[in-house]
Amino acid sequence: MNFPAKGVLLDILKGSVATVALFLAYASLPLFGLLGGVLAPLPAVYYALRIGKVYGGTIVFVSAVLLALAADGRICVIYLLQAATVSLLLPFFLERRAVSGSIVLTAVSSLIMILIATLGYSLSIGFNLDSEVQKWLSAGISQTASLYSKSGIKDSELQALQQGLQQAGSVMVRVYPAMIAMSQATIVIVTMLAIAGFVRRGQLTLTIGEFREFRNSDHLVWLLIISGFALLVPNDMVSRVALNFLLVVSFAYFFQGLAVMAHFFTRFSVPAIGRFLFYTFLLLQPYLLAGVAVLGIFDMWGNFRTPKQQNL
Repeated sequence: MNFPAKGVLLDILKGSVATVALFLAYASLPLFGLLGGVLAPLPAVYYALRIGKVYGGTIVFVSAVLLALAADGRICVIYLLQAATVSLLLPFFLERRAVSGSIVLTAVSSLIMILIATLGYSLSIGFNLDSEVQKWLSAGISQTASLYSKSGIKDSELQALQQGLQQAGSVMVRVYPAMIAMSQATIVIVTMLAIAGFVRRGQLTLTIGEFREFRNSDHLVWLLIISGFALLVPNDMVSRVALNFLLVVSFAYFFQGLAVMAHFFTRFSVPAIGRFLFYTFLLLQPYLLAGVAVLGIFDMWGNFRTPKQQNL
């Protein structure tokens, strides 16, 4: 029987410790830990591409065991559904598909596994998923309002804040499937961007195109059109499904809009500080997010990245 070399065992240990640390930060820190949850699949994906998928799978297994021992079974299950699926699927698809196809297939496959597990669990114990989400959001709203009330905010301002939070909560109850899909896609995309960084530094051997060349399938626009018109159907279930599809498709076009912006940044040699300011405003201004998504939609017709032909 051949045992892994000492260096490989050390890589497995480093990957497992990094994964557990990232996911425990995600589970323990309400806001700052989000980055840990997004990056949790990265160590296993990195080592799967560097030393082999079997060892990447070993990192996933060891990490799950350590999380079960260090935290609890619930945290371990969340890791397996949210991060481990990406850790196992992304290297698998990258060996067989282009990067864009690998991202889509990984995100969709991971989401299907999450939905199957969630529906199976909800049916087995007989609870209503919408009601549970509503309770979770209500608890979060109450906790947030309590924190603001202790900070000395005026009663009128606190009441307005509570009304705004309740309105946001009612919207979240309708669109949480889309939010789960977008968050899972974000995990895959951020992991792939990090892998691309390792490739550029020569630490991994992988054929990766430039992000500024990213383009969605032209057929995706039909889903955008159909879901948009379906919102007009006077049926709550139909409009809710349509709204969730519309958000997910808009999210996909948002990344195409980002690719267009990256193209212009490169073409016009925009300095790093200018790019930093743009991405900072992008995080702070929702209307700018919508504008980038619209840019991605119209790129299908405008072909903004196609070189202009010179008239002779």
